[in-house]
Amino acid sequence: MLNGRLILPIVTVLGVILLETTASADRKWLITPEEAARVQAPTGDVKDLVSTARGSGPLIIVRNPKAFEHPRSPLKIFIAFEPGNSGQLPAMETLLVTLIGFIDINITDRLRDYISGTNIIVREAELPTGIHRLRILIKDMSGNPSERTVAIKVTKK
Repeated sequence: MLNGRLILPIVTVLGVILLETTASADRKWLITPEEAARVQAPTGDVKDLVSTARGSGPLIIVRNPKAFEHPRSPLKIFIAFEPGNSGQLPAMETLLVTLIGFIDINITDRLRDYISGTNIIVREAELPTGIHRLRILIKDMSGNPSERTVAIKVTKK
């Protein structure tokens, strides 16, 4: 049987859970602090982790953040995919984005809502402080693959 003393703590706990859920829903974590710790992100300077690209598929162009820029979170991410040597358009449904580390984490589904045409545009991506290495894989309409690895160094607020 429920009495006034039991209902109040339950309501309080539910209220705290709802507040925490709402607060975390407002933050668009592309990579959570827990994931950054789990992958054991590299230390040092981003210059040692220069972006590399390879493949006969679409071009993967990181327009923002700029190379060697050290943005603060939240940051704008703008990645363009353009026809490569084959001349074929990118097949955005083949996109795969992975946080690279001791344990790799697929973050593709977090980016699906930010795909606009052949671009990914995230206006306010939350990333924890540190260096984050991302592997971006995509194919063109003929199945030609391309891969690019980028490093983003996020500085403290």
